[in-house]
Amino acid sequence: MNAIRVVFPSTVNLLCVWHIEKNILTNCKSYFETQDNWTTFLTTWNQVISSQVEQAFNEAWNLFELLYKEKEKVLCYIRKTWLPFKEQFVHAWTENYSHFGNRVSSRADGAHAKLKQYLQVSTGDLHQVKNKVCLAIDNEFNEIKAQLSSDTPQMRYIFFLRNSSLMCCHLLWGNYSNNMKWSSMGQCVQRTCIGHFMASMGLPCAHKMIGWKGKVIPLDEIHTQWRIDRRYLVVPDVRETTAGEFKRLVHVLEDKYQEWPLSQKECVLRKISQLINPFVPLVLEPNILPHKGCPSGSKKGTTSTGRNTSQFEILKATRKCSICKCVGHNSRTCKGKSEANIMNSDHVVTLEDIGRNVDVLSRNSLPTSLDYFLLD
Repeated sequence: MNAIRVVFPSTVNLLCVWHIEKNILTNCKSYFETQDNWTTFLTTWNQVISSQVEQAFNEAWNLFELLYKEKEKVLCYIRKTWLPFKEQFVHAWTENYSHFGNRVSSRADGAHAKLKQYLQVSTGDLHQVKNKVCLAIDNEFNEIKAQLSSDTPQMRYIFFLRNSSLMCCHLLWGNYSNNMKWSSMGQCVQRTCIGHFMASMGLPCAHKMIGWKGKVIPLDEIHTQWRIDRRYLVVPDVRETTAGEFKRLVHVLEDKYQEWPLSQKECVLRKISQLINPFVPLVLEPNILPHKGCPSGSKKGTTSTGRNTSQFEILKATRKCSICKCVGHNSRTCKGKSEANIMNSDHVVTLEDIGRNVDVLSRNSLPTSLDYFLLD
């Protein structure tokens, strides 16, 4: 995030709402006694995130604080950790920017998983990695062209689908039908529109489509994100392009060469000679250092492309005591086992019970101290 602010200062950096929820799970779930309480808490939190305008967000947050005022540590965590970044994940702010429904990082994770199928290991050199990345892109490109060329009957029923994706049509129809329900209830769609659909998805709002009823939706109103015009899939002849660019650069170099001093000319000649006769490689293999937590010489994990385990996954995988639900011990060594048995037992201990147990202990040649029986 710090690098984005420096390198891409004009961009908007959104946060993954799925990972935010998992961070909240890691830090807050232990404060809720039952699963139902936790599910209700998450539902209320998602309602806060889904606020469409700033005023609605403030009202939802005030209600959230009121409902969970007894969970002060939970509120303190969310207030200090996530509220300072609310403009990067709450709909009231994020829907003003083009994200095309991309509110989580799952698309990037899916792209990484696809690429890892080609890479296989994390220790390939630059040449191997470059070839595998190019192979992955070429195969994906050919799959897309094959899908478009199939031209199935399913893809012909929309009037402009030959130039836009099926997903685009689903989004348009969903937005149109939902807003038509509001219109049938007497509310003016145009008056209630806040422009989020057009701003975030790059598609026309419902009140515009109502005005086009019976007409063709102009393709200019559809963002190029959703366009599948076949002309975009035409691959130019790269060889001709690169050959022409090479000749142009050679002429520029020749003109510059005449103006340079002798020392600079010698340096350029050495570099050109090295390119023609690469007796010393221009790219050297780096020294691979062992991964953090992996001792030097250990082969385990050094070639894996897998990511590090997240904290919420560690928490979920940790075994808990079946009696007190805490970690670090099991039900056999749980200190609260005897107390739990007494609390859960419906049997009332009487003096007759004590006497019978003392007799049993005596017959087994064990101490008969009444200290074995804890009475409140």
